[in-house]
Formats: sequence, C-alpha cells, structure tokens
Amino acid sequence: MVWIYKKLLLNMKYSSKMSHLTSLEKERGQPIPESLDEINERSMRAFKEQSWYGDHFLSAFLGITNYENKKILEVGPAEAGLLHYFQTLGAQCTGIELSPLRFTHSQLLNRNSVIKLEKGDICDPSSYSNIISNEFDIIIIRDVIEHIDDKLMALKNMYKLLSPKGLLFISFPPRYCPYAGHQQTVKNFFCKIPYLHLLPNSIYKSYLKFFGHPSSGIEYLIATKRTRISIKKMEHLFLSSKFDILKKGLFFSRPAYRFRFGLPTFQNPFVWFPWLREIFTNGALYVLTRKS
Repeated sequence: MVWIYKKLLLNMKYSSKMSHLTSLEKERGQPIPESLDEINERSMRAFKEQSWYGDHFLSAFLGITNYENKKILEVGPAEAGLLHYFQTLGAQCTGIELSPLRFTHSQLLNRNSVIKLEKGDICDPSSYSNIISNEFDIIIIRDVIEHIDDKLMALKNMYKLLSPKGLLFISFPPRYCPYAGHQQTVKNFFCKIPYLHLLPNSIYKSYLKFFGHPSSGIEYLIATKRTRISIKKMEHLFLSSKFDILKKGLFFSRPAYRFRFGLPTFQNPFVWFPWLREIFTNGALYVLTRKS
C-alpha cells in the first residue's frame, strides 16, 4: 500500500472534480472562458476522465444493460463528461451545476449536444424547480456530497427527484482517508503528506503557513476539512433520508486512479474493522434506492 501512496504523491497533479460549495471562493477572480481554446488543460483532462469513468466503470457498476431513453440527472457535473458518455448511449441527460466556471466549461464542451445543462443548487429547490420537474431513473452525485454543508437536505431533495424505482449513485472520499482534505493540491511537497488534514486546525494552519501556502488557500483547505464526513455518518444520513443501500464499494484504490495514475482498482481489505475501514477507504461508492 505504501507504493501506491508514493505514486499518488508523485502524480497527483489535478483532481477531476473541484469542490462543489467550498470551491466558489477559490474560483473568485478566475476568468470565465468564452471559447474552447480558453479552457485550461486541467479541465480538458477532467472532461476526458469523466467520460472514461462512465465507460470503464460506472455504466457496469450501476447494473443496467440498456441506457436508451433513461432519464439521468447529475448533480455537480463539472465539465459534464460523464453525461456526455451516457448521452452517446441514448440516455436523456440533465445536469445542475452551482459553479459558474464549471457550468461554462460544460456548456462549451457540450455545445453541440442535446444534454440539458442548468445552473442550480441541490440544497435550494427554488433554484431548479422551474427547469427540472421530471422524475429521474438515475441520479449521479460523484465526489460532490462531501463539499455540501447540509448533506441531509441534499439527499432529501434528490429523493424527491428520483423515480420510485430509480437509482442514486453517490461517491465521496471519507473524512479520515489520506487525502480527504485536498492537501494534495498544495504545491509544496511537504504539505501533501497523507492524513495531514487530521491535525487540529490551529496546528494545520500554522504548518501550511510555515511552508508558504497563501491565506486564501489555507481557508479553502479548512473549509474543505469542515465539510468532510465519515462512512458511518454518511450511511446514517442515507437511512435518515429514506434510502436503502443496494450496492456498496469501499475502495482503497479508486476506479478513477486507473485513469489518473494507471493504478489497479481494488477495495479496502480492512472493511470489517471500523477504524481501518475509515482510514484506508479512499473512495466510498454507493448505489441507493428509495425505501418502499
């Protein structure tokens, strides 16, 4: 396992999904592109990863063989590469994105597509109720829920948007996993240490400041840390929002690592031990259904 963490540190140059709510301040001041040529390389690679993820993992993980005319909603689609893939399979795809920057990316990258892309906040139904009224066969929220403060509200709103026999796919890096704090995004190597985000906030801030990380970046990392959630607490929220767990995968090496780093995909071998389940699961993936 040590060799995988070493390779992650050497290769972790981007993340396919920036934070959903905590990233809005981080995006402040960034120019909004007006053409495809103005989209940065990192975002273009994210679009490719999202599409790859649908093709090489998610379409099979959901257990559906035919996506023709399936109504799919993605919450926080970023560049909407995942929706782009499912649209090629004949699905009717919709995305709601809160980030103005990522929303613009998705529009430019899918301008010749029939995908319906809208601005909205899953915690505020008034932001999307006039444009999204259908019940969806599949709702996807990939690496977004951990950035939302009111997770229970988000889950309850998705419950209302899901058809009675629909599927909700949800994935997130658990609170106690090595890089749940997104410290891998810091430029200084000594700030990329696994589990560093678990330090008390005062020590964590001082450490980051000592190695030259700017104040705005430190506040972003603290905000990111604040919204993290453990596997145990998330599964409790599933029950509170009237979802049943149909399928679960607790991965040490997440499926996306195969695209990013060429690493094999495998689950956490310590899932039977509560604390080891939390600290060695880099990606918790679920397929949920509404309770009868």
